[in-house]
Amino acid sequence: MPAHDLSKTFRSFTHAGGDLRPETSSLLVEAPLEIVINNDRRILIMFTPQMTRELVTGFIFTEGLIRNLTDIRACRIAGVQKADGTVVIEATVTISGNQAEPLSRETQPRISYSSCGICGKDNYYELSRGLGRVKSRHRFSMDIIKNVPHRMKALQPLYRSTGGAHAAILLDAAGNAIFHCEDMGRHNALDKVIGHTLLHAIPVADKILVSSGRASLEMILKTARVGLPLFVAMSRPTSRAVEAAKFYNITLIDMARNSNHIYSHARRIEGF
Repeated sequence: MPAHDLSKTFRSFTHAGGDLRPETSSLLVEAPLEIVINNDRRILIMFTPQMTRELVTGFIFTEGLIRNLTDIRACRIAGVQKADGTVVIEATVTISGNQAEPLSRETQPRISYSSCGICGKDNYYELSRGLGRVKSRHRFSMDIIKNVPHRMKALQPLYRSTGGAHAAILLDAAGNAIFHCEDMGRHNALDKVIGHTLLHAIPVADKILVSSGRASLEMILKTARVGLPLFVAMSRPTSRAVEAAKFYNITLIDMARNSNHIYSHARRIEGF
C-alpha cells in the first residue's frame, strides 16, 4: 500500500488562549486483517496495512503455528467485502505438518489487538510452547548500540507524520539497517520484521532487533522463537521481559531517555 494511504486527514480543534482554533490532523490508518488458517481457524488483527505478507508470516511463526517457512503451503492475500460492506484484508493460509492438528479446538474467532499481543491466548503457558534458548555467541559494540535512537529517527516517517506509529528495525552488527517497518502496534511491527527474516532467509545470530516501544514478555518470547540474540527497546522493560531474556539467553538493553541499561547477558557486549 502506498505511503500516502497509511494516514488520513481529519478536522480537529485546539484550545489556546480561551479560544477554539480549527486545525487538521494526520492520523494513522487502522485496518482489519483476518488470517484464515486451514479454513477452520480465524484470527482478526487490527494493523497498519503495509507489509501484510511479512506480518502474516511472522505472526503464525511467533505463535508457534509453524516451525519453518516450508510449513506454509499457500498464502493468498486479498481484500474481501463482508456482508455489511466492510472491506477486510484476508490472508488465507494453508499450513502443513503436526502444527495444523490443534487448530480446530478454537471454534470462535480470536481477536488479537495490536496493542495486546497476549490477548486471546488459551493460557499463560501456551506462550512459551516449543521455545529454546538462543545459541548465538556473537558480541556487539556498545558504541553502535548507543547510536540506535539516532538511527530510528530517520526510519520512522509514519511516526513523524502521525505521531502514532511504532517501529521495529533489524540491524546488522555494524549498525546498518537491513529492514525496518512501522505499525500501529509494536507487536505487529516486530512480527513484520521476523516475517521478513523468514521470507528472505536472513541469518539472525549476529543481528540486532530494535523496538520503539517497551520490551514485554511476549516481545521477548517472539525474539527467542526466531533466535535473535540482542533486543534493544526505547522504553523500560517489564519484569517478566527481563526474566524471560535471562532464561532464553537474550541480551536485553533499554535506551529510554538516552540510558543504556543492560538487563541480561552483558557478556555479548564488547568490553565485558
